[in-house]
Amino acid sequence: MSWWWLVAAVVVLLALLFLRRSPALPSGRVGRIARVGRLGARLSASRLGAAVRRLFASRSRRARIDEDRRRADAALVAKTMGEMKGALMKLGQMLSFIHDDIPVEYRAALAALQASAPPMDFPLLRDVAERELGKPLERAFARFDEAPLAAASIGQVHRARLPDGRDVVVKIQYPGVAAAIAGDLANAAVLYRFVGMMYPGLDPKPVVEELRSRITEELDYAREASNQQRFAARWAGHPAIRVPPVVAGHSTARVLTTEFAEGRRFADALGAPVELRHRWGEAIYRFAFSSIIRGGMFNGDPHPGNYLFGDDGTVTFLDFGCVKYFPAMMMDEWRALVRSHFAGDPEKFRRQLVVLGFIPESSPLGAEHLMRYFSFFYEPFAKDRQFTFTKEYTSQSLRRVFAPDGEFTGITKQMNMPPDFVFVNRIQWGVYSVLSSLGASANFHRIHREYLFGEPPSTEMGRAEALPEVRIA
Repeated sequence: MSWWWLVAAVVVLLALLFLRRSPALPSGRVGRIARVGRLGARLSASRLGAAVRRLFASRSRRARIDEDRRRADAALVAKTMGEMKGALMKLGQMLSFIHDDIPVEYRAALAALQASAPPMDFPLLRDVAERELGKPLERAFARFDEAPLAAASIGQVHRARLPDGRDVVVKIQYPGVAAAIAGDLANAAVLYRFVGMMYPGLDPKPVVEELRSRITEELDYAREASNQQRFAARWAGHPAIRVPPVVAGHSTARVLTTEFAEGRRFADALGAPVELRHRWGEAIYRFAFSSIIRGGMFNGDPHPGNYLFGDDGTVTFLDFGCVKYFPAMMMDEWRALVRSHFAGDPEKFRRQLVVLGFIPESSPLGAEHLMRYFSFFYEPFAKDRQFTFTKEYTSQSLRRVFAPDGEFTGITKQMNMPPDFVFVNRIQWGVYSVLSSLGASANFHRIHREYLFGEPPSTEMGRAEALPEVRIA
């Protein structure tokens, strides 16, 4: 019977080898719910085990047991989110930097999702790429690295070289990710549960609703390519802002090829000298607000993994899957709103809120009250002074959006959120959070006036931006 044991051993070995490989993306609704259920059971067991150990431990040892348990649980949650990709991984990316109330162990574990996550087996990605491009990768590229540069929430990024010698990056959409996202979004309770696993005290609804409104747009790589080409054309020649050009002939609805760019990742950039971080911060601020005020468009996914930081002070902007284009008439009224705030005119400010649809004319909310409420969001650029972004400011601005208190308790229930302004909350979610982490400091009031009133540039970067050869549209 020795042959039977040999066959059994081979079967077990093959099974183990198969299980160690990253499987295809779990896309079935039932399977993904079951995966979340298993995670919940493991976390419950972890908490129970820690509680038992604490019964027989000293006070100092109890604190260590709790810390170790939170760190292990956070690593397990982050690993599961990374493996499941799609909406759940995107949720982890958002939570890793938008809310300081989440325990530090979870933010540290989830931060890894900003730049990368567990990769998918390359043969699965190869099949997608070759079907989309209509030819083997060996014919489409002179070189293609099977090891990924990054594994994102919707696709995996690989470095390659074109036959003409250009180095590029190729983002390939995961097979099954569209179905996985549809299943996740149909199960809001599952998303709420994930937030609760990380921090039971955080209201999950605003985070989940923000995720649901964003992620489905990112599945169309042809749309993303068009967005990126518009931003690349707009910022061509800028002294500090880089947008990699799209390689149209190697891009489809599920494959996006762009020219390769180098730079530090966010975690590394945080340790850079303060002056360099200030320059990066100014570049990010100019990119966001010039694009909005002058261009009427906003890249709506400004999380830390979508930036590359150059030691020469440049910032490369990545991922244009979620872009909002604001109507011209709405932009005119929005600029008038901000100008009225700059002018310190509460009555004009209130009239503009009515025109834009935030409140009806009959609203009991008074002009001075509204002016004070919005002043907090305008604080970085409202006054002619040096302003430094801090995590405290960003955390307070998020609370002011979703849970205002004091004299502003309940104010959001008396106001509308015009559809065109849903994206604007992402300035608080993303841009301000990144600037706060960098500790960015500048006279943002003067920079804002360049775009809002056409005033002369106030910084070296602004003067270089205004040169004729830059030609920002």
